[in-house]
Amino acid sequence: MARLFSSSRPAMRVDKVYKSADAAIDDIPNGSTILCGGFGLSGVPDTLINALRDRPEKNGFTAVSNNAGVDGGGLGQLLQTKQVSKMIASYVGENKTFEGMYLRGELDLELTPQGTLAERCRAGGAGIPAFYTPTAFATLST
Repeated sequence: MARLFSSSRPAMRVDKVYKSADAAIDDIPNGSTILCGGFGLSGVPDTLINALRDRPEKNGFTAVSNNAGVDGGGLGQLLQTKQVSKMIASYVGENKTFEGMYLRGELDLELTPQGTLAERCRAGGAGIPAFYTPTAFATLST
Protein backbone atom coordinates (compact mmCIF):
# COMPACT_ATOMS: atom_id res chain seq x y z
CA MET A 1 0.00 0.00 0.00
CA ALA A 2 1.14 3.51 -0.76
CA ARG A 3 -0.21 6.98 -0.15
CA LEU A 4 -0.90 9.18 -3.14
CA PHE A 5 -0.32 12.89 -2.76
CA SER A 6 -3.32 13.74 -4.96
CA SER A 7 -5.69 11.66 -2.89
CA SER A 8 -6.14 10.54 0.66
CA ARG A 9 -7.16 7.00 -0.25
CA PRO A 10 -4.49 4.28 -0.22
CA ALA A 11 -3.68 2.57 -3.52
CA MET A 12 -2.06 -0.73 -4.41
CA ARG A 13 1.48 -0.27 -5.66
CA VAL A 14 2.32 -2.01 -8.93
CA ASP A 15 5.91 -3.13 -9.37
CA LYS A 16 6.96 -2.40 -12.97
CA VAL A 17 10.62 -3.29 -12.50
CA TYR A 18 11.80 -6.52 -14.11
CA LYS A 19 15.08 -8.37 -13.66
CA SER A 20 15.69 -8.46 -17.43
CA ALA A 21 14.23 -7.46 -20.78
CA ASP A 22 13.29 -11.11 -21.36
CA ALA A 23 11.27 -11.12 -18.15
CA ALA A 24 9.57 -7.87 -19.19
CA ILE A 25 8.33 -9.33 -22.48
CA ASP A 26 7.39 -12.79 -21.19
CA ASP A 27 3.69 -12.06 -20.75
CA ILE A 28 3.17 -10.20 -24.06
CA PRO A 29 0.80 -12.43 -26.04
CA ASN A 30 0.89 -12.88 -29.80
CA GLY A 31 -1.26 -10.35 -31.63
CA SER A 32 -0.73 -7.61 -29.04
CA THR A 33 -0.59 -3.93 -29.85
CA ILE A 34 2.76 -2.51 -28.80
CA LEU A 35 3.42 1.21 -28.45
CA CYS A 36 7.00 2.14 -29.18
CA GLY A 37 8.27 5.47 -27.94
CA GLY A 38 11.08 7.58 -29.25
CA PHE A 39 11.43 9.96 -32.15
CA GLY A 40 13.24 8.66 -35.20
CA LEU A 41 15.88 6.42 -33.64
CA SER A 42 16.35 8.58 -30.54
CA GLY A 43 14.83 7.25 -27.34
CA VAL A 44 13.64 3.99 -28.93
CA PRO A 45 13.43 1.07 -26.43
CA ASP A 46 16.11 -0.95 -28.25
CA THR A 47 16.67 -3.39 -25.39
CA LEU A 48 13.01 -4.45 -25.40
CA ILE A 49 12.85 -4.53 -29.21
CA ASN A 50 15.96 -6.73 -29.27
CA ALA A 51 14.40 -9.06 -26.71
CA LEU A 52 11.26 -9.40 -28.87
CA ARG A 53 13.38 -9.89 -32.00
CA ASP A 54 15.16 -12.78 -30.27
CA ARG A 55 11.80 -14.46 -29.54
CA PRO A 56 10.39 -15.12 -33.06
CA GLU A 57 7.56 -17.20 -31.60
CA LYS A 58 6.11 -13.88 -30.40
CA ASN A 59 4.49 -12.36 -33.49
CA GLY A 60 1.43 -10.84 -35.11
CA PHE A 61 2.04 -7.49 -33.43
CA THR A 62 0.40 -4.20 -34.29
CA ALA A 63 3.17 -1.65 -33.79
CA VAL A 64 2.24 1.96 -32.97
CA SER A 65 5.04 4.48 -33.36
CA ASN A 66 5.77 7.73 -35.08
CA ASN A 67 7.98 5.79 -37.53
CA ALA A 68 8.81 2.28 -38.74
CA GLY A 69 12.48 2.37 -37.79
CA VAL A 70 15.20 1.61 -40.33
CA ASP A 71 16.64 -1.60 -41.69
CA GLY A 72 18.49 -3.15 -38.75
CA GLY A 73 17.39 -0.55 -36.19
CA GLY A 74 14.37 0.23 -34.05
CA LEU A 75 11.13 -1.39 -35.15
CA GLY A 76 12.85 -2.28 -38.42
CA GLN A 77 14.26 -5.33 -36.64
CA LEU A 78 10.77 -6.66 -35.88
CA LEU A 79 9.74 -6.00 -39.46
CA GLN A 80 12.74 -7.98 -40.76
CA THR A 81 11.73 -10.98 -38.63
CA LYS A 82 8.11 -10.52 -39.79
CA GLN A 83 6.82 -10.21 -36.21
CA VAL A 84 4.80 -7.09 -37.05
CA SER A 85 1.63 -7.58 -39.09
CA LYS A 86 0.26 -4.02 -38.87
CA MET A 87 1.92 -0.66 -38.49
CA ILE A 88 0.23 2.50 -37.22
CA ALA A 89 2.61 5.39 -37.81
CA SER A 90 2.94 8.95 -39.00
CA TYR A 91 6.13 8.40 -41.01
CA VAL A 92 7.51 5.29 -42.72
CA GLY A 93 9.87 6.72 -45.34
CA GLU A 94 13.32 5.30 -44.55
CA ASN A 95 12.73 1.56 -44.21
CA LYS A 96 13.20 -0.59 -47.31
CA THR A 97 12.01 -3.73 -45.49
CA PHE A 98 8.80 -1.96 -44.55
CA GLU A 99 8.32 -0.73 -48.12
CA GLY A 100 8.76 -4.19 -49.60
CA MET A 101 6.45 -5.86 -47.08
CA TYR A 102 3.76 -3.25 -47.67
CA LEU A 103 3.98 -3.43 -51.47
CA ARG A 104 3.78 -7.26 -51.34
CA GLY A 105 0.70 -7.09 -49.10
CA GLU A 106 2.49 -8.68 -46.12
CA LEU A 107 1.86 -5.72 -43.82
CA ASP A 108 -1.15 -3.54 -43.06
CA LEU A 109 -0.55 0.18 -42.70
CA GLU A 110 -2.53 2.91 -41.01
CA LEU A 111 -0.93 6.29 -41.67
CA THR A 112 -1.96 8.75 -39.00
CA PRO A 113 -0.89 12.40 -38.63
CA GLN A 114 1.58 12.89 -35.77
CA GLY A 115 -0.74 14.96 -33.56
CA THR A 116 -3.68 12.62 -34.13
CA LEU A 117 -1.47 9.63 -33.30
CA ALA A 118 -0.45 11.23 -30.00
CA GLU A 119 -4.07 12.09 -29.19
CA ARG A 120 -5.24 8.54 -30.00
CA CYS A 121 -2.69 7.18 -27.52
CA ARG A 122 -3.65 9.74 -24.87
CA ALA A 123 -7.39 9.24 -25.32
CA GLY A 124 -7.07 5.45 -25.26
CA GLY A 125 -5.04 5.60 -22.06
CA ALA A 126 -7.66 7.85 -20.48
CA GLY A 127 -10.51 5.53 -21.50
CA ILE A 128 -11.95 7.94 -24.06
CA PRO A 129 -13.36 5.76 -26.86
CA ALA A 130 -13.59 8.45 -29.55
CA PHE A 131 -12.62 12.03 -30.30
CA TYR A 132 -12.92 14.45 -33.19
CA THR A 133 -10.08 16.01 -35.11
CA PRO A 134 -10.60 18.11 -38.24
CA THR A 135 -7.29 16.90 -39.76
CA ALA A 136 -8.82 14.34 -42.13
CA PHE A 137 -12.46 15.41 -41.97
CA ALA A 138 -14.09 15.39 -45.42
CA THR A 139 -10.92 14.12 -47.10
CA LEU A 140 -11.80 12.62 -50.46
CA SER A 141 -10.67 9.06 -50.94
CA THR A 142 -10.09 7.49 -54.33
